[in-house]
Amino acid sequence: MFRNNVCLAVLALAAGLLGGLVGSHLKAAPARADNQAVLSTGEMRLVDDNGRTRLLLTLVRNKPRLLMLDEAGEYRLEIGLGEAGEPHIWLRDKEGAAKIQAALNAQGRPAFRLADQKGRERAALGLSASGHPTMIFRDDQGRDRLALWRDQKESGLALALGQGRPLAALSAGDDNHPRLTFFDDQGQAYRVID
Repeated sequence: MFRNNVCLAVLALAAGLLGGLVGSHLKAAPARADNQAVLSTGEMRLVDDNGRTRLLLTLVRNKPRLLMLDEAGEYRLEIGLGEAGEPHIWLRDKEGAAKIQAALNAQGRPAFRLADQKGRERAALGLSASGHPTMIFRDDQGRDRLALWRDQKESGLALALGQGRPLAALSAGDDNHPRLTFFDDQGQAYRVID
């Protein structure tokens, strides 16, 4: 019995010393006034029962980023800040390609973008500097092909050629008078039907 008590005492002393050494090397944050602890780290991971990372909170180019991963380890959802500190949300497909992006640009205007399988932007919805909506559809080369807009004076629809130059536009002003405009190869209006 004496021998068991000595072993327990030695183990308790060793555990106390080990705890003191480890504790002195850890950087503990001071307790907050509301008695909640603060954790300071460069990265935080949540893992599933199989040890796979499913949620990652990290910094990308010194900007915070929250990433959610699927069972295969592909990023499926990202929330973070862009280069100028503007907020972004990225939705990715099962191969990890960003298909939908919602963001506020550096001026605080919202933008919504859709991308194809190769990551090329194919559709964009946003607001102009004056706060009016614009929607643009692009071909697989990134050229504008169809645009819908509303500004202070008119609303319209424009069609463009494969080279991205305007071909025709249908618009209507606040007087509700429609106008059809045709453009030449240089993008100059050559015929207007009121």
